[in-house]
Amino acid sequence: MENRLSKWWFLVVLAVPFILMFCLHIGIALGNYFGININVPNVDASTWFIFCGSYLGGTMTLAGVMITLKHERSIHQYEKAMEIIEKERDGLGKVICELNLFAPNALYQRFNSIRITSTGYDSVEVSAVRQQIAEEMQKINTAKLEAMFFSEVYVIPAGCPTCKNPCRIPTILPEFQRIYENVGNRIFTLLQIIDTYIVACNQNAIRRALIANCQKTNQQCQLCGQPPEYGESEIKRYESEIINVESQQSKIIAALTEIGKYTQTEIPQLTALAREYIALKKQNAYKSCFPAKEG
Repeated sequence: MENRLSKWWFLVVLAVPFILMFCLHIGIALGNYFGININVPNVDASTWFIFCGSYLGGTMTLAGVMITLKHERSIHQYEKAMEIIEKERDGLGKVICELNLFAPNALYQRFNSIRITSTGYDSVEVSAVRQQIAEEMQKINTAKLEAMFFSEVYVIPAGCPTCKNPCRIPTILPEFQRIYENVGNRIFTLLQIIDTYIVACNQNAIRRALIANCQKTNQQCQLCGQPPEYGESEIKRYESEIINVESQQSKIIAALTEIGKYTQTEIPQLTALAREYIALKKQNAYKSCFPAKEG
């Protein structure tokens, strides 16, 4: 609407000298044929021509200045939009890279490589693995929050429903969200399962160490001709507290196999969607800043 008004004002300003010239010629014609002088005294045609030439020259100069200022303002807006889009592109690349597909397998193998001693697992090493699991889970949550607050991949642009030249952004964003959340949630869930598995294995190692210690103490008592220090019921209680982790191991191995395939499918899809989204945003920004150059 504003552009239309500007164009009409420009046309009016440009037409004013021609209207004045037309009125001048009518006045001259009335004076020559009917003796009626409606022109300003002592102002002849040459004066009006000089005025109109000066007026048109000033008008064209003003028009050139206005066009230049408008173009420079469009360039500034476009450069600012490009800066914001480039930051969003870097942010999307970061949140995709934060989906560490190799962390679950590395942490699972690291725990399984911890040597079991007579007292169970080394508590310091177990704590270190669990701490790293917690850090990886925090990275996933942080990356999702960054995607939500520092990019627009979780927000459909307000102008999309009424856009006269629709693009693929309304289709890309839900697809990106679906794949990203599926991968992130799958890794997060697997890390939880691995952490539960570590806790269970650690408790089992402690129980087995207690059972071995009770049996060893009872054997020493028997060699010394003394009654056993620990009863059979106490040993069986420790044995009943041992958790069967085979089902957890099966889930972990299956999930690790599934996530390992994401490097060939989901991650390339996320990358392609992000690149297309950024390219479309740049294209839309150009059209918005330079509407006369569309097409």
